[in-house]
Amino acid sequence: MLQSLKKFSWILLLASGQQAAWAFSLGGPINNGGDNWQATTIGYGIGGDLTAPKNLGEEYRRNTPVMYWAPNANFLDFFGSNGVVAIDQAFTILNASLTNVNSYSSALTEFPLYSQAINYQASALGLLDLKSTTLSAMMEQLGLDNPVRYAWTLHNRVTLPGGTCPDDEVYLVVQRNFDFTTTPLNQVLYSPYVNATLYTYIILEACPASVPDPQALAAPVKVDPLADSRPSVASEGLQTGGYYISLTRDDIGGLRYMLNTNNINFESSAPGSVLLSSTVSGGTNYGAPFPLYTSNYTAFALAARTNDPVTMSNLFPGLVIVSSSNYFTMQATPTIVAYFTNLIGAPAGSQTLVITTNYTYTVVTNYVTTFANVVTNNYRPNSSATLVTVQVQQLAGAPAGTLTTNTTSKNITLTNVPSGDYYINTNACGPNLILSTLFTNVVVETNLIISASNSAGLFYSQSLVTRSTNHIFVAEPIICGAAAGGTTNAAGLYQGIGKIKFVKTSFDSLLGQFYQPITNTYTMQLVSNSKLVNQTFQRVVTTPDFLFSAADLADGPAELPNGVFVLSRNVNFNQANILPGLAGPGTIDPATTITFDKVGTIFENIPDGDQLTGGLSVLTWGSFDGSTNAPVVYPNGTSIENLANQVLVQISPASLPVGTNGVAYPATTFIATGGAFSPPFDWSLSSGSLPSGLTLSSGGTISGTPTQTGTFDFTLQLTDVVSRSVQWNYSLIIQ
Repeated sequence: MLQSLKKFSWILLLASGQQAAWAFSLGGPINNGGDNWQATTIGYGIGGDLTAPKNLGEEYRRNTPVMYWAPNANFLDFFGSNGVVAIDQAFTILNASLTNVNSYSSALTEFPLYSQAINYQASALGLLDLKSTTLSAMMEQLGLDNPVRYAWTLHNRVTLPGGTCPDDEVYLVVQRNFDFTTTPLNQVLYSPYVNATLYTYIILEACPASVPDPQALAAPVKVDPLADSRPSVASEGLQTGGYYISLTRDDIGGLRYMLNTNNINFESSAPGSVLLSSTVSGGTNYGAPFPLYTSNYTAFALAARTNDPVTMSNLFPGLVIVSSSNYFTMQATPTIVAYFTNLIGAPAGSQTLVITTNYTYTVVTNYVTTFANVVTNNYRPNSSATLVTVQVQQLAGAPAGTLTTNTTSKNITLTNVPSGDYYINTNACGPNLILSTLFTNVVVETNLIISASNSAGLFYSQSLVTRSTNHIFVAEPIICGAAAGGTTNAAGLYQGIGKIKFVKTSFDSLLGQFYQPITNTYTMQLVSNSKLVNQTFQRVVTTPDFLFSAADLADGPAELPNGVFVLSRNVNFNQANILPGLAGPGTIDPATTITFDKVGTIFENIPDGDQLTGGLSVLTWGSFDGSTNAPVVYPNGTSIENLANQVLVQISPASLPVGTNGVAYPATTFIATGGAFSPPFDWSLSSGSLPSGLTLSSGGTISGTPTQTGTFDFTLQLTDVVSRSVQWNYSLIIQ
């Protein structure tokens, strides 16, 4: 093994005083375009690598401002709801870090140089933190590579004529780690620093005679061997028992470089995105504004379940049906009868309420229908309702003929009854462009379930009170044109998107849930004729952008063991717009599946003469932090129980009242019932935010006076006394 130490003079670099002492590497495809020198024999595409370092201006970045993630059944089966919480914690850190990269200070002093801490109990147990591993994997998905590894990297290796390895090897070493300077402001330089630690390198190369083209690698070495190592989250420097508190300064530096609005690249819009608007000759591609009315989605969903496609088309003119199938089920219809009677042996004149229920069973046909032009707003899989009971009765001991009225209300959740509002889009170029909310109307419907009365004035009734919200929007129809609506995979000179938000959604869980398509509208800034042009895109998300799974990733059954892989993943690089001779820039497109290895403990048995020697390899997942709480170890016996609790726990209200800017918001308290969670409960926001002026107390009450208008999405989290958590997604509208 040859270890050839390459020494350089650092005097000018260190004395300049311009280094911000944090750095980043840009990831992209291996051995593509102008980077066709990135061969396996000099250290690229080895050990499970999917990316290689790119030069400045040839980066690959995300250009979708809102992306969605979900666990699948395999993940839930192994990690349970505690694992979902860990993934959510990773995205909470990302959401807090990518709010607006243009607003950060030039030196990024609001972010730490080092963010890894150690839980010594987890370290002793050999646990790898699920949240932190996810965070590191997402750095690759956002376009960052390992800055420590590529602070120095091999570009060429040549054996001199007549020479031998290693004595006559000549290497060309380059830097693919970059640093912003503060003087002059935001100039980007090649850098040997990572989070204030200075690196040089040694070249490692094995030279067996039987291998004509041996493996070589430039390995990083700290110039000061006693200096602290401060690996970034993108450096894949996580150790067992270690966990990340936040992103580091160099992680943010790289993300700011790529997403900054001053970074303008020729690139394609995200797959599935349809360009709805752009400036065209003679004006814009909008029509005249008009009022757009929405309707109660519950009524539509119930009609779709019980009516065939022909009937649905007659009931809802303009409806476009893609597919439909049917199945048969037995429906039980209750008949409830209530009456007052004088029971045998009861005192004379006393009346007792008697309620009887009979069921009629019939075979009904249900339909599963897919629609192409139903646009939902504030869709929720369940509806909330109030059961109101009114009873007029004579209290024990009261004078004869004295009646008392007692009214009680109980909030309930109607499962499998979707709620929200919708409209049927008849515009051929896609959904209309909604400009503002003109009116929000809450419709209250009271349906009598049962009632009984007698001549003595006794009375009993139960009514189900449901609420639905309809809107009147100010909208503009999109008019199709050569450069307008309907254009997919639109390409142009676009600014960086400046911020990214990650939203949790449901997909393929153990409970048989399916993915509800999400319509997302966003804007991008196109540079045309030296001017910025605002373009509006609509993206229908039919599968999560990031899907988390679990599987046994060990080699087999007839392969030699190569150790334990932590996870597998894919990275989708879009290279459609790169110029000849370059390796970028490009984009990273959805969808991605990140699969965590659940192989567990492995015993390797290797022949040694007449004996078998064994080695132990362990991959144990956990979740932990700096608190005194015991680490969660996966798979743990309570994970599936927690998952069941997450479903069984019912929360009210299911939706929030609409508020008014500058007017005291009606104080609303969340109430959780069912499941096996243990009070007292602590309520918090795991992602998103409330409008300015409103706060959420730990007791679960939203109150205050809002000072902003708009729709505010957030994830509400309930944590019980033993630190189990459940989350729900909410939207709060302030007019």
